[in-house]
Amino acid sequence: MTANTATSEEHLLGKGGQAQEPSTPSTPTSATAEPSELSEIFFVDNSRRKQSIKIQVKLCPEGVYLRRETDEDDHINEQLIRIDDIIGSRYGPRLKKRARGGLNSCRNPNVSGQEAEPEPDSDNSAYLYIYAYLKKEKPLRRVQTLRILRFRSSNDYAVNLQTAEQWHHTIRRHKRGSGSSSPGDSGKQLLILLNPKSGSGKGRELFQKQVAPLLTEAETQYDLQITTHPQYAKEFVRTRRDLMERYSGIVVASGDGLFYEVLNGLMERLDWRRACRELPLGIIPCGSGNGLAKSVAHHCNEPYEPKPILHATLTCIAGKSTPMDVVRVELAPRDKHFVMYSFLSVGWGLIADIDIESERLRSIGAQRFTLWAIKRLITLRTYKGRVSYLLAKNKKDQEPPVEAAKEAREMAADEKRPSVRSSLPINAGEFRDLPEENEDVLEGEQFADAISLDRSVYCQHADSWHSAMSRRTAYYSLGGPSLHSNRSRMSLSQRIEAANAEFAQKVPTGTIPGLQVPLQGMENWVCEDGDFVMVHAAYTTHLSSDVFFAPESRLDDGLIYLVIIRSGVSRHQLLNFMLSLNTGTHLPIGEDPFIKVVACRAFRIEPNSSDGILVVDGERVDYGPIQAEVMPGLINVMTTSGQ
Repeated sequence: MTANTATSEEHLLGKGGQAQEPSTPSTPTSATAEPSELSEIFFVDNSRRKQSIKIQVKLCPEGVYLRRETDEDDHINEQLIRIDDIIGSRYGPRLKKRARGGLNSCRNPNVSGQEAEPEPDSDNSAYLYIYAYLKKEKPLRRVQTLRILRFRSSNDYAVNLQTAEQWHHTIRRHKRGSGSSSPGDSGKQLLILLNPKSGSGKGRELFQKQVAPLLTEAETQYDLQITTHPQYAKEFVRTRRDLMERYSGIVVASGDGLFYEVLNGLMERLDWRRACRELPLGIIPCGSGNGLAKSVAHHCNEPYEPKPILHATLTCIAGKSTPMDVVRVELAPRDKHFVMYSFLSVGWGLIADIDIESERLRSIGAQRFTLWAIKRLITLRTYKGRVSYLLAKNKKDQEPPVEAAKEAREMAADEKRPSVRSSLPINAGEFRDLPEENEDVLEGEQFADAISLDRSVYCQHADSWHSAMSRRTAYYSLGGPSLHSNRSRMSLSQRIEAANAEFAQKVPTGTIPGLQVPLQGMENWVCEDGDFVMVHAAYTTHLSSDVFFAPESRLDDGLIYLVIIRSGVSRHQLLNFMLSLNTGTHLPIGEDPFIKVVACRAFRIEPNSSDGILVVDGERVDYGPIQAEVMPGLINVMTTSGQ
């Protein structure tokens, strides 16, 4: 028995005859009484040696263990199919194979569009189909594996079916015990948003051939929504009232552009905090820009090539998720003001120019980037302006985001706020009531920040999370005997209700100074003026499937990796930089006078000219001052590790 081929399928035949009883009870019992291990003896016909091979199959929390009871040395004697590698199972009568080897149930020829259960075999056998994709190393890959268990210990089909059903439910129970939660377990569907124009217009075909079969094997119920126009996905997730009640997660089957729509649609919901917490997001790379899909695969140590759609789909149905940072981007071109939410990168200069200007060569495919990079190296541009960044703490000094947020909230009532606020982790938990201890010190300026309605004071940070002018909610609630008089309680209540009524529709603006506020001299901010060849900020490892831009980045490390290239860099050094992007060796190891990378929590770019290119997540935005700050662990993305 071997599992080293691209597709491994083995048909295991259960013990036959009434005198041979299964080694485990065949009738399923309640979940609490069901055994954690099941064991059965099966046989595999060996046509070459004209004999049957005896195999013991044991189902345990670790997975399905198969032991071949033979002395032959030319076959693998043991195999463990890990529970995390099993995506699903199906039990019932034997399924007929399609022409290409796939499995499909029989269709009722008398009723169009409906399926009927196939008739049991003449010996009343029941079957269990176990679908697995085994993870292999060197090279890293997933091997499709199908194990078919045929139960025929009884002449009664119902008894055999009960045994197969018990194995099926035990597999699902063990998967839940390993931390995986199938969408079917919650009774909700998976929302899949598909761009039919992705993949050179083959989005539908790619989905039907590569994605849908895996969803069927994993018993995943899904709602497929085909996008019909730009911003369709954004409006769908923004306006759907039953989004959390109906769906267990959102999967984008397209490039990074559609994921950007979904993220910004969620952030415009009134219940965006709950949506970000309860709806994990996944991506299946059916498009051209697949930086996030490759970054997730890198994070999970999962294969990407040569079948990125297959591998990404396996990640989306694994039932696990990991927190991921989101970056809030603020722009102010020509005295306007825009806010958007980014998950990939912000770029100014060389890479942004190549990305956008090479669009005119899109017909030649990916080679357009190489040709335009050569052109830009020959006619090298520099951009005059100012780059500022808020230095991150040393990694050894960084606090976990949740603990840091908790500590910040507890200290908020004890410290007087400065006029310019310092950054707080954006992924703060639920707001808590006022502490009831030390009530005799709750007067004076201790609550100036929580109850003040002075618009002149809070204009800049009117809806930050640690302000009572928050457009989402007040920082302090009114529960409990926290105030000393009915008069003060009513006054505070009226002020907070007025603030909430006025700003309840908006999301917070963040914690760093606005674009119009100078940063020079502020603590931990570094400002650099001069001519720049490129400034590019990334918060995932990959900008595309073949650009390994920020090797040290993690999905939820709360950091932005800012790569700055100054004027004066040689074309030879730039060429080496560009050629090394696919391996992640483009960044200098030591100090370099022209190229450096900075780990920061926020940054600002202020171009001196009025003509240039700025990109956010690969899309061009209005040119002008731009700043961004990280919001640690704001969303959850689907992964196989859950870490």
